Amino acid sequence: MEKVRIGLVSLGCPKNLVDSEELLGALTENGRGQLVDGDAAADVVVVNTCAFIESAKKESLAAIREALGRKERGEISKVVVAGCLAQRYSSTLAQEFPNADALLGIQSASQIADVVFKERGARLLPMLDTNNLVQPLTEKYPLIPPSRVRATAPWTAYLKISEGCDHACTFCSIPSFRGKHRSKPLERIVTEAKRLVDSGAVELNLIAQDTTAYGMDLYKELALPRLLTELGKIEGLKWVRLLYCYPTMMTDRLIQTMADTPNVAHYVDIPLQHGDDQMLKRMKRGGSVSSYYRLLERLRGAMPDIAVRTTFLVGFPGEDASAFENLSRFVREARFDRLGVFEYSPEEGTPGFELRPRVPERIARQRRRALMALQQPLSLAANQALVGRELAVLVEGIDGDVRIARSWRDAPEIDGTVRVVGTSAQPGDWVRVRITQAEPYDLFAEVSGG
Repeated sequence: MEKVRIGLVSLGCPKNLVDSEELLGALTENGRGQLVDGDAAADVVVVNTCAFIESAKKESLAAIREALGRKERGEISKVVVAGCLAQRYSSTLAQEFPNADALLGIQSASQIADVVFKERGARLLPMLDTNNLVQPLTEKYPLIPPSRVRATAPWTAYLKISEGCDHACTFCSIPSFRGKHRSKPLERIVTEAKRLVDSGAVELNLIAQDTTAYGMDLYKELALPRLLTELGKIEGLKWVRLLYCYPTMMTDRLIQTMADTPNVAHYVDIPLQHGDDQMLKRMKRGGSVSSYYRLLERLRGAMPDIAVRTTFLVGFPGEDASAFENLSRFVREARFDRLGVFEYSPEEGTPGFELRPRVPERIARQRRRALMALQQPLSLAANQALVGRELAVLVEGIDGDVRIARSWRDAPEIDGTVRVVGTSAQPGDWVRVRITQAEPYDLFAEVSGG
């Protein structure tokens, strides 16, 4: 039987990327489907959408229209729309895109093979003629295929440990379409981690809407420390990296486990969102600026070399000049290693959508630029402190005579790089280097003689 050629358009964050890898695993595990580079030679195009903010929705809609245009021209035979946008706006999309062969929600891996491989004109399910197959979210973690088709480099992978979120942040729409927090059983995570390591991964980046909430639903405890301890036993796994941690749930036990487990990278991504107490209350974040300072002290006390990444949201309703100045002061004093800034996007159905006064887009844009400019010399100072130091880096690319690598301080795709000279190492190799020069985002190094 000739294989069906599948093109994938994956939009949004790493969590969506893992969903896409699981979709492809369901399509290729029995040998019926074949992933093709790009979608030029595809028979079927799967568009895995994102609905987090307005810009992501627009990007997803554009990708759907492009794929359906190709179908109308006879270039491809089917278009499947999956993911967050389908989950959030299933009825609207079914009306707007009747030529889509199916709409599948975020727990769609078990259904997508039926859609892609069904005969033309056959019903998808008994007594069901509609293309809208989005189902209500279940309380349990969805079943996933035993294999994933990796979209990342062989040496690094994202490992999703839970789905959904129980927090009530007033700016965020995620719980409305991702559902309540649902942890993946610990044994399944460890099994999946071992498979990823067996396939060549030396770095696993733990992701979820909130990684620190892991285990509360299954084990009635914050079980991320227990999970890290188990992942620490996997031979060949060099880095376990924590992304998307909620600040009020970074317990002393978790911090000590990070410090004590050799293969847990001294790196943490904690989206703090703001540095003004009144704004944090309006956002319903549950923390305070003073608690954030204490958290940073605890992290740096346990791991003096820890790299802390955070993100802030500017332009949220009610953010006046005083609140922004408090945020700026916090950034200056906290001295984050990595920092991202986003402009607030009003999301329908969220409490923030109704809040006033709104901050003009022009002001929000100015504040984002100002905060990023403020961070640049702070990032440079953090990088300059590494000049002369020797450290191990993971090579990921080649640019002429230069090797592009990452240190423990650099998460894939979002942080800086280490540009290394004097080595013939290949992507996936580890190299020990000495840092010779620093810029705000990147480091420069030569192979260590030690």
